[in-house]
Amino acid sequence: MKKKLYIIGLIVLASLGQSCKKDMIELNTRPDALPDVDPRFLFSTAINDINYNERFKVQNRFTIMTYMQYIVQDGANADLSGNYWAPAATKGGNPGLSQYYNDYYQKVGVGLNRIIAKIDEMPEAQRATYANLKAVSQIIDVYQAWRTSDVFGAMPYSQAFQDLTYPLPAYDYDYDLYKVFDTKLKTAANTIKTLPAGQTELTANDFFYKGVMNNWLKFANTLRIKIAQRYEKRDPANLDAILTDVETNFGGQLISTYEESFGINNSRDWNNNVDDINAIKTSFNAAYPFVEFLKSANDPRLAVMVRQNQLGANNPAYSTLLTTATPATLALLATPEYKQRYYGKHTFPASQDASYGPTGAGRFQTFSTTGPAANLTYQSLIQGRYFVKNGGFKEGIPDPLLNTNEEVVAGGSLKYKSLFLSYAETCFMMAEIAAKKGGSVMGKGAAAWYNEGVTASFDQYKKVGTDIKVPFATTLAMGDYLSRFPFNGLVSIYSQSWVHFLAQPEEAWAMWKRTGYPQAVDYRAGQPTTPGNIGDGTGVAYLENLWNGSANLIRPRRGVLPGADLNRANILKAANDMKAKDAAYGVDINETKGRIWWDKQ
Repeated sequence: MKKKLYIIGLIVLASLGQSCKKDMIELNTRPDALPDVDPRFLFSTAINDINYNERFKVQNRFTIMTYMQYIVQDGANADLSGNYWAPAATKGGNPGLSQYYNDYYQKVGVGLNRIIAKIDEMPEAQRATYANLKAVSQIIDVYQAWRTSDVFGAMPYSQAFQDLTYPLPAYDYDYDLYKVFDTKLKTAANTIKTLPAGQTELTANDFFYKGVMNNWLKFANTLRIKIAQRYEKRDPANLDAILTDVETNFGGQLISTYEESFGINNSRDWNNNVDDINAIKTSFNAAYPFVEFLKSANDPRLAVMVRQNQLGANNPAYSTLLTTATPATLALLATPEYKQRYYGKHTFPASQDASYGPTGAGRFQTFSTTGPAANLTYQSLIQGRYFVKNGGFKEGIPDPLLNTNEEVVAGGSLKYKSLFLSYAETCFMMAEIAAKKGGSVMGKGAAAWYNEGVTASFDQYKKVGTDIKVPFATTLAMGDYLSRFPFNGLVSIYSQSWVHFLAQPEEAWAMWKRTGYPQAVDYRAGQPTTPGNIGDGTGVAYLENLWNGSANLIRPRRGVLPGADLNRANILKAANDMKAKDAAYGVDINETKGRIWWDKQ
């Protein structure tokens, strides 16, 4: 009997062993089938500090800010041509946005697709309780994939994350994906509209909206319109159809408050150490076109978007200078020019010449004293707190650039939210659509949407600035700004969008590619006070032509397709296919001044 039981036991153990082996094979080849991990925890891991979860990704934003002339590299002899293309050059600047791919394929996309597959494998009753998480995962997956295709024009999508079936995935193209994305967003929105009772609790895991599903519905609707607007030149009928669908089938629900803006609440330790990411302070100045536009409009946001230079009583170095300055220096400091606290540096290489004065040189200017000469900043810095904690300054370490009204606190005490699609942007987007249609959209005309957008921009910079200790943010007020700069057509929308997108420079770059605004004009020394219309007081924003002394340099418009060497054949095929679709793509994969399909001339 004992022998029989022993044999039966062996058979059972063998069967269990085979079952475990089968389960292990399943887990190793199907990570989405992990039975012991709540999908909500996988979700939190996939989205934590999304888009800026590595330090080089923060630094790469400074290149896009340079393109859009928010900042310019400091120095009287700085290389201002390195980011651009000379007209006949075979090599030129690269936006360096490979992190879009890294984010999607190494963290966000792979994580979200694992969650979706895991939910799909659940028994029906359990699967129904995770419908909210699946819809949210689908929406974020589309957003992240879209922002990748938006810059590179192609990406593995339909064959992605299927290593066994597609070890070398083929590329999908933006000219197909924009409709695929819309279908997925609409499916997710419909799911949210009809969610059954008993949904899983997402408050603690959703770092965007804390599980408020109506906010996800509004974001999905707004993103559908945003993507369709991107392709407006190629497919205007699609934009019209989506506008009608959102209004008819989803009640026209769009992002309508700052709190409903799409953005991630970053973890509290994000960017606490600024040692290697403080170039926004150490290497860049505010750009002349941005500063002059704000000054010419007497825009109250100037004080929260640009840092004051050292030429004022709230800077200790200036106070010291007044006690040791020579009579000639005191006379200079008494002139109106040296009472100004905001100056920007010209953005084009030829400006680094004595004929352009201090706005073409480096940030510091030398002043004579009764002792050693003093160096104080003439040019201003952009307000770096929107990108790096404390703007790159360190708590407890004195810095002569700090003014007395600038507070430097422990990084962990600052609550950062990275905005990706704001309420103000939504308003400007709808204002543009209404202006082109010549009527109302979602119940409002262009002027009403524009007014709401400008108001929302002021409110956002006050709210965010207060949260991250930006000087003057708590008292920021719009005042009579809208009466001084009322809606005046598309140029009003584009100019205000450019100002607002300081904290979203990637979107400013996309707007410029899509619309051509702000337009670029010449600035030449020796012309009238406001040469080239920059800062002419009209409320219309302009960029500077990138004059190098013989030609205007050219801004990049797309990225270079990244990818593993093993899949090189598919990468090159994708580049050749995009070139065949539209020759404006450029002569080869590296010609970043070329255009992807949506970026139509």
